[in-house]
Amino acid sequence: MLAEEIEPPTKIESILTKKQVYQDASPEKGTESLDMLASLLDLQKNIKQQITVTNKKLKTSISDTEKKELQEELTKLDKQLSEASGDFERIATGVEPTIFTEQKKITFSWKDELNSLLEPSIKELKQLTARARHKSHLKETISDYSKQAATAHQAVENLNKLLHETKNPKIKANMVELLPAWQNVEKRIRNKLELAQLELAKLENKDTTLFKNSGNSVREFFRTRGLYLAIAFTAFIVIILTFKLLTRLLFSVLPGAKKEQRPIHLRILDIFFQIFSVVSAICGLIFVLYTAEDWFLLSMTLILFLGLAWSVRQALPKMWQQVRMVLNMGSIREGERIVYNGVPWKVESLNVFCKLFNPALGMHLRIPIENMVGLISRPYNIDEPWFPCKKGDWISIDGKIFAKVASLSLEQVELVELGGRRTIYPTSTFLGLAPANLSRNYSIKVPFGLSYHLQAEITTTVPQTLKAFLQKKLDENGYGDDCLSLQVDFLQAGASSLDLVVLADFKGEQAAAWKRLERAFGKWCVECCNANNWDIPFPQMTVHLPATNKS
Repeated sequence: MLAEEIEPPTKIESILTKKQVYQDASPEKGTESLDMLASLLDLQKNIKQQITVTNKKLKTSISDTEKKELQEELTKLDKQLSEASGDFERIATGVEPTIFTEQKKITFSWKDELNSLLEPSIKELKQLTARARHKSHLKETISDYSKQAATAHQAVENLNKLLHETKNPKIKANMVELLPAWQNVEKRIRNKLELAQLELAKLENKDTTLFKNSGNSVREFFRTRGLYLAIAFTAFIVIILTFKLLTRLLFSVLPGAKKEQRPIHLRILDIFFQIFSVVSAICGLIFVLYTAEDWFLLSMTLILFLGLAWSVRQALPKMWQQVRMVLNMGSIREGERIVYNGVPWKVESLNVFCKLFNPALGMHLRIPIENMVGLISRPYNIDEPWFPCKKGDWISIDGKIFAKVASLSLEQVELVELGGRRTIYPTSTFLGLAPANLSRNYSIKVPFGLSYHLQAEITTTVPQTLKAFLQKKLDENGYGDDCLSLQVDFLQAGASSLDLVVLADFKGEQAAAWKRLERAFGKWCVECCNANNWDIPFPQMTVHLPATNKS
């Protein structure tokens, strides 16, 4: 019996490692099947011997803890013996005996499925934090043992002190019995404290080595898990781009795809290809991680996409409005006019990103479709302006500000006045000021007064003479070709003068000379008066006195 007890334990190979080999065996393999059967018989024999040895140990053991451990070992051995017997029967018969047994009904539990999905990620995270958690536990243990050791040492000192002070033999006898017990307690606690401190020191040394070898760890990550991630995301992007290219090629040949307002069936087909491309890309990413057998990355990816799907479920009502808009069935239609941030735009296309265009600004905008929800478009007239000016135009605001447009954008308009002063307006504010664009032709109005001595000629020969003089001056100064019309008319009979008005229309090319021409017309009118000896009146006051009685 003693010889059997000291006999080294028989090494039993795990049935799970051989199970696939047994399942793949078939009766047609002849010698291989017989060799497997012989190996299984030897395995069953070894297991039975191990069970016998364990039973003998169990009978002779007097420790409850040891009995419990031996009983657990017997349970494992019995399970292995049962599996070996089942494998023997399966290989010998060539069929699966379990098909004749009543199958247990498997019920689906989403909690169990979720646990199985989260298990690899949780295990990986626990493994990553195992060292830190173990160090924290050791530090707490060292702190507890330090307090206990101090308390035990204090107890021993108190006992030694009382032993020397007491003269009562009974008290001394009891203290003599207590002292070794407390000394053992102190020794045991200090041993545990030293072991915990030693283990913590080893972990800290390993951390130092790990920090020094961090470069190797990074290289190892990119060689394995980082490589899998790169391949997976590359596959995702390649699939997306491939579908995008195929969609463009397909829509380039389909009739009606290039129209300003595409037919509804093409819009539905476009949405289908977008959804299908995203689903295919996700499947490709998951397939790469599955092929790499990296269950941590795979489970994290599945959790990520499940979270995205849950978020999408919450946003379904808003997404329905966006789908209607993409199908050109919402409040915004392709080819119509829309006001966005105070500026009119033409809707070129509706998609995940909507394309807007302003012909006057020559500017395109790419707006996410969610930002377009709530806006309304309308058909437009071909003569409607898209912006009151363009870069390089001369504008006037309330007749006071005369400046050139230096730059335009969705956010701001920059003006530069004669002399170089620059002013920047927010675009919406600039539009609210209703600027007048002088670069698209403009008119000049200059009033001029003459003396009442010309009353007989003021409506006939005087306007004609003044017009001819002004026309001559325009030609001499190079403005004649750009003057669209010139008119001199009688305006009114004023209190001190007979007023004429000079009306002139010019092309937009002379917009920069607007103020200069206004001053020039006043100058030329004076010169015409000098040439024709016309009096220019000044404000007069006439005083009428009552008649005197000479009688």
